[in-house]
Amino acid sequence: MIKEGAHTYIDGRTPVVPYTGKYAVKTPDVFDRIRDRWAQVGLAEAPYRPLRVEFEITTKCNDSCPSCGMGALSLQAGRSLSDRQLEHLIEEFADVGLPCVAITGGEPFVAMRALLRFMSRARSAGVEINKLTTNGIWGSKRRCGPTFDQLIKAGLLDNQLFVPLLMVSIGEQTTRLEDVARIIHHTVTEFTERDLNIAISSLADPSDREHKIYPLMRLYEETYGDFPHDRVHSTMRVYLDNERLENQAPIHRPGQTPVSKWMDTCYDCFAPTVGSYVLPTALLKADGNLYACAAFNVPEKLGFGNLFRERLRDIIARTNRSSYVATVRAGGGLKALHDVIPRTETEKMTCGSFCGSCSLLIDTFEQRTGETGPGGPALPFVSADALWSRLSAAGGRRD
Repeated sequence: MIKEGAHTYIDGRTPVVPYTGKYAVKTPDVFDRIRDRWAQVGLAEAPYRPLRVEFEITTKCNDSCPSCGMGALSLQAGRSLSDRQLEHLIEEFADVGLPCVAITGGEPFVAMRALLRFMSRARSAGVEINKLTTNGIWGSKRRCGPTFDQLIKAGLLDNQLFVPLLMVSIGEQTTRLEDVARIIHHTVTEFTERDLNIAISSLADPSDREHKIYPLMRLYEETYGDFPHDRVHSTMRVYLDNERLENQAPIHRPGQTPVSKWMDTCYDCFAPTVGSYVLPTALLKADGNLYACAAFNVPEKLGFGNLFRERLRDIIARTNRSSYVATVRAGGGLKALHDVIPRTETEKMTCGSFCGSCSLLIDTFEQRTGETGPGGPALPFVSADALWSRLSAAGGRRD
């Protein structure tokens, strides 16, 4: 399979080769085109601007993975974004010239009507669907082909900048591997790498690191023949602690890595990048809270506002007032913080992930510099209906 890490293109540093990498682009001048979009909306000089927003279209999920990174809820307890909220998001994304979005959940395909509606409306607004994450619930013999047809009708293949990506997640999920194999087979036989990419995100318990990707490949070859290694992108991770998940199953991650080591190997999360990643990517939770990083366990202090309470361009401006973000961005990753926090200290600090180190470093950075804002816990969620009620009371209009 095509391992994550190949074909990375960073704006201003390396030439872009179209149709390569997990997040492939369709044109070598993609960064020029994106900068033109930002210039048209008045954000040409903003140091930090998201290339992509990864957002939860629903918190509902048909599954109940104990270590779910997104904290998905049951079909009964979860909620999907309303039509009005989706329209609001499209308007806000277009207002800042956002090139693309990644749709996640929950499980997006349990909110099929909302998913297709958003895709169709986003296409009209010039916001591309760069990635669609799923557990493959729709990969049955009865649903697979018709679902692909619906996605195409909604505009999945109409992108001008990015080759869309289907990301199928396997691990604790109970989706049958034969259904995941069917999605892979349909993708590689019905579409070329210029039309649609597919990736398998394989998550394992850190205590044993057993990945389902291997039985998936064996099953595929028993059913369809040779596994399409040249078309399937691989992301292999382990489950992580997530401070937003109150009932998460205990994560037993062996070993304690010095924070200094995480800092030295952390990728440049705020440099405009495509290929293996699309960076910088912001994370939008279904409650409207927006974070400047899209990792599953992103530190709460990287939350800079609520998109259902204020404009996206105002949240971007607030992010650009963060001394922590500015330092990390200017220094090319967490290694920039060595100039603020002595290595003798970070070598004694230990944790189990890049995000864990980031969380520890933010607190220490604030202590060292006295800079305590404007990040921190994101603003509380206020529903769209409540906002419209306030507008109506003040004489405003919904449309």
